[in-house]
Amino acid sequence: MRVKRQLAGIVLLGSGALITPASADLPLLTLTNNPFTRPQLLKVKPAPVNAQVVRKTEPVDLDLTATMMSDTSPMIIVDGELLTIGESIRGLKLVKVMEGKAVFVRSGKTLTFTVEGNSE
Repeated sequence: MRVKRQLAGIVLLGSGALITPASADLPLLTLTNNPFTRPQLLKVKPAPVNAQVVRKTEPVDLDLTATMMSDTSPMIIVDGELLTIGESIRGLKLVKVMEGKAVFVRSGKTLTFTVEGNSE
């Protein structure tokens, strides 16, 4: 059984369509965008090959209470913990101890803390 319908000059026959002379006078529809492509907003541009990923690090607030100078192993007290050179706290590695100061390294960046407060 074939279904036959006529809509504004277009005859639909089953799965096919036939344009009749009555529809020849109607203006043609033109598409402004290709309906088979993704919209530009959804396309993700790949990062350049030489791009470096920069991760924003959170500011660190350590409470440096004391430094103890020694020829063999200087120590500090930070956030209530005793640290020697090479030990880490919250992702910061202690690399140098000076009178009233401690120098830490995190992700290649040097951070200096003093007994009075932070400094860069």
